[in-house]
Amino acid sequence: MEYLVEEDGALVEEHFLRLLAESSFLRNAKGRRASPDLVVWVSLLRRPDLVARVMPVPMAIAAGVAEMRLEHYGRQAEFEDRNAMEKLADLVDRPLADLWRDLALLSVERSAVEALGLRARVERLASKQPELWVRSLPWILAVGSELDGLDVGVTLALAEQDQNVATALSEAVQSPVRSVRRRAEGVKALAEGTGPIEERLLDALGSSLDARRSCFPRPLEAPSATWLASRDLEDLLRGAVRSAARDFTGLVARGGAGDEETLTARLLEKLTQGVGQQTAAHRRLISSTPELSLGSRQETKFAEKGSGADVGILLKVSLPGREVIEVADLVQVKKANSLIPSASGGEAWQINRLQLDQLLRVSPTAVYWLIAGSGDVMAVPAKVLLVTGLMKTGGSARFTVGHSDIRHAAVGLEHYFTDLITGLWLGSTSDETVAAAKGLDPRNRPEFFLTIDVMFTQQRDELRG
Repeated sequence: MEYLVEEDGALVEEHFLRLLAESSFLRNAKGRRASPDLVVWVSLLRRPDLVARVMPVPMAIAAGVAEMRLEHYGRQAEFEDRNAMEKLADLVDRPLADLWRDLALLSVERSAVEALGLRARVERLASKQPELWVRSLPWILAVGSELDGLDVGVTLALAEQDQNVATALSEAVQSPVRSVRRRAEGVKALAEGTGPIEERLLDALGSSLDARRSCFPRPLEAPSATWLASRDLEDLLRGAVRSAARDFTGLVARGGAGDEETLTARLLEKLTQGVGQQTAAHRRLISSTPELSLGSRQETKFAEKGSGADVGILLKVSLPGREVIEVADLVQVKKANSLIPSASGGEAWQINRLQLDQLLRVSPTAVYWLIAGSGDVMAVPAKVLLVTGLMKTGGSARFTVGHSDIRHAAVGLEHYFTDLITGLWLGSTSDETVAAAKGLDPRNRPEFFLTIDVMFTQQRDELRG
């Protein structure tokens, strides 16, 4: 391939950019079995001076990664790493190689304190010499998933102040490499979003941080006891909803541009199927537990969302010899701007204030199901969004909430349904809320209805009040 460099260096660069994007380059760089392909190729060059002149950025990347491997692994580094370093020592742009050495070190660092120092070093170098970031941007975006959001944060901050970075980002959107193009589109959407840059950075970095948590969204505290007196059933419910939500995430990843009605229908379908199968199997094994079932339907023709709700939830508790107890709640579903081709603003959701006010008037415990760009669904109290909207925009008819606005109040669907069904922390028994959830008012009907039945087939002494 070396003979092609002088003839068509751009083609060779694109080849290695594709390799870098498709092979988890930096993660491969920390493996001890073999050096990354680019480093190996450099170690075999006959005319490194020619290649460094025609392809300065890939050669600086190779030098930086080889240096990282020598620093990180010492004597256990591969021969190719040493050979590449020797060949490129006096041929590459030293600050550019230093940038890539630190990026590669950051990808392998497991100490939070030391990783913080590396991030600061990268940010400082990029701030002082933004042209290094401009030259490297397509390559940085290619390994962005391995940098824990650093590529997004630094690019947003620099693009706000340096037109060359903004131009490089626009050019990256046209990259022939799909993963580079997709990530550039996402960063550009964030850059063009409304609101202060600090808020957009918080959204981007907060999303990256929370994506690495073992449990997010998370509940304030797992229930220590439930009125159903069945921790097994509670755990089963939580697991079944989590599994259904995970299936839905995959569905969004394959076709997230669908409208909210289609996504809501598929989400309810996943929930009813997943919970129904799991709880039925559990009851066959432990017949003394309550019978739990979910059912959903869609009535597009008669929907009149005067309540501001997309979904009416009705929880029916049947006790032997007693009347059925009905608890209702209302849900509004919103998908992130990142799932709307015509929208900008990345991981943010548009909230209609009138719709929000109507929802809370009918159900004080109403929630929003916010579908993130990843397909994850977060349940957020409507009251939290009301306060957020007042703080951000006062009485505006519409406002936008970002990830950083809701991350502390959001819970996953498995926690929402657990608190609704087994904890009865949510929902209302008021006539107006129950009527809205049932769709009894023809002027005030949600489009979707989710019915949850909890049935006791015998009296249970351990039932808790």
